[in-house]
Amino acid sequence: MSRILVIGLDAADLDLIEPWVTAGHLPHIGRILQSGAYAPMRTTLPVMSPPAWTSMISGLNPGKHGIYDFVRLLPGSYRLTSVRRDQTNFRTIFDHASAHNRSVIAMNIPVTYPPATVRGVMVAGLGAPETGQFAYPSDLRDELLHWGYRLDTDVAFAPGREQEWLADLTAVTHSQTQAMVRLMQREPWELAMIVYRAIDEVETFFWHHMDATHPQHDPHAVAQFGSAILDIHRMLDTEVGKLIDTAGPETTVVLASDHGGGPQHKEVFLNVWLEQQGWLHRQQPRRLNKLRKNMMRHLHLTRENLAPILDWPLAWKIRNRIPMQVQHALVPEATVTLADIVDWSQTCAYSMGNIGQIYVNLQGREPEGIVAPGLEYEQLLDKITAALFELKDDGQPVVDAVYRSRDIYHGPYATYGPDLNVIMRGMAYTAQSWREMAGAEIFSISGTHYTGIHRPVGMLALSGPLVTGRGRQPEVQILDVAPTILAGMDLPLPDEIDGRCLSELLGIGHVNEPSAPHTSITSDRREVERDELNPTAWATPDEEEEVLARLRDLGYLE
Repeated sequence: MSRILVIGLDAADLDLIEPWVTAGHLPHIGRILQSGAYAPMRTTLPVMSPPAWTSMISGLNPGKHGIYDFVRLLPGSYRLTSVRRDQTNFRTIFDHASAHNRSVIAMNIPVTYPPATVRGVMVAGLGAPETGQFAYPSDLRDELLHWGYRLDTDVAFAPGREQEWLADLTAVTHSQTQAMVRLMQREPWELAMIVYRAIDEVETFFWHHMDATHPQHDPHAVAQFGSAILDIHRMLDTEVGKLIDTAGPETTVVLASDHGGGPQHKEVFLNVWLEQQGWLHRQQPRRLNKLRKNMMRHLHLTRENLAPILDWPLAWKIRNRIPMQVQHALVPEATVTLADIVDWSQTCAYSMGNIGQIYVNLQGREPEGIVAPGLEYEQLLDKITAALFELKDDGQPVVDAVYRSRDIYHGPYATYGPDLNVIMRGMAYTAQSWREMAGAEIFSISGTHYTGIHRPVGMLALSGPLVTGRGRQPEVQILDVAPTILAGMDLPLPDEIDGRCLSELLGIGHVNEPSAPHTSITSDRREVERDELNPTAWATPDEEEEVLARLRDLGYLE
């Protein structure tokens, strides 16, 4: 029986990969493309790593797994809490394989913390605190750290530290490959997967150095940083070669990305736009409460600063007895958030997220919702959508498309997703809702050093004994990866799966598809009883702060 090795390259895009393969820069990736089949692969909405990787390993649309972003609203509040795998209930390819007594290795997949109990090894990726129990079995964590394994970079990106940051990113990647190779050599496995984030991170900060058409391109910096993105691709190509050699010729290799990548030209502050349209209102803060929070911030008495100080057992016990909503109300974040600024009693809609997500302040869902479900909700979405298509910058329309949740999500967690997903200027314009209420401008160059951002089409490539397809294929869906892997392992496809097996690429004959394929999503399928989020607790108060701090370093939070 052929083993399957899945190598995830976050943000890998055929627009870069194909010409660099042709030029001979990526020999190992080129070997996969040239000996097997590959295709552009369309990702989830929103175009972000948490829903994308989760849909890839589950075969489920986000309405069934409930993961839409790195953060979500704290239940009963407008404040944010970080997303964890165990807040919702769903199964992945590793769960299905384990249930059929197949051994697995899963390493560095985003939003898999805490690691699931599997038949084999699970090491959580982005969204896991290094101080936490990020590995299963539990004794593996200390062993990985002894090997020099690293979850994330230690160097935060900043102008002037580019070379130091690139070296640290490379060191993290090498540590992950070394650990993966050791586990593949030591542990029994029939399905193994690792995700590398280096492409996504280097494109985020260095795209303008490669792209002479970018508004922030500096010709004088090209000699030093113009090849940074190619260099990271070449470094990863070497890592891919190590994994392929370790797996051996009888292993089928799957190379996949969660989304593509491209330039970011401007940030769009959708909450400012919603305010100007009259759908969002600022509150007039109570003077004493505002003074108290400002004074606490001035004295650095914030959640981010207090959590490490209160990292001792008695403090944990006291904190765990105080409801999270009360903690958030008493102790402010370091920066002002939407929860502080917005008058929810007069607000119909708000934006939250980094791409273009808009949520309705809905009765029965949001804590202080004012928009009635049904006709009022639908009419509001009609008005917002029409107004979005009138939004212009430099005299030209900004919005390409607006997708309604009812058309793309279905399942018990469908109503946790954004009501509208907005795509602007081919995603060269993206929303920035974490810090946008500070001014009155709708458009701005990046305030987070971002010059690159995601694109909705990534890539999928397959090579090895199971693969009969050859060459470039038509576009596929990210939901199709999980059922294709399960079929390649000769495992049944669960009924909840939304994707389809790409049987045209595999020499495995007829595959029994699940009874509810993703191609027939209709609005009435969204009307499923809403599942509540599972109550979860971090082992220590500073674990979540560590995760949020990492997201701030990457520009996902402010």
